[in-house]
Amino acid sequence: MNSSRKPVFLVLSATLVLLAGIVKLRAAAGPQATPPPAQSDATAAKPKQETKPTADTPAPPKPASTPTPAPAAPAKAAQAKQLPPANSSGMVWVNTESGVYHKPGSRYYGKTKQGRYMTEADAIKAGYRAAEKK
Repeated sequence: MNSSRKPVFLVLSATLVLLAGIVKLRAAAGPQATPPPAQSDATAAKPKQETKPTADTPAPPKPASTPTPAPAAPAKAAQAKQLPPANSSGMVWVNTESGVYHKPGSRYYGKTKQGRYMTEADAIKAGYRAAEKK
């Protein structure tokens, strides 16, 4: 690579890395997190005059408050959204809250709020019982 192009290349690559990070942060923040519009120097230099609403003019709208980000989901909620293992033959879904396990094809297999996948033998050893209904 030409030595005169090396600094330009470094600046461009650093800019791309920075932009990728910004895009990732905005995606994580959600669609509502938008920065305020930039003001030009001419607008920023002029002081804003406060006008009081009269009977003829309506009151200016109040700025919307920025929403607070939702707290991270508890570990139990992430546990309920587990994907079944690739080799799921012989695997059951154990509802850890009720102490019941569900076999593949049953109504609650992988759908209860709290639970995890394990083999049927391990579920029985751990003291879980089979579901009575499908």
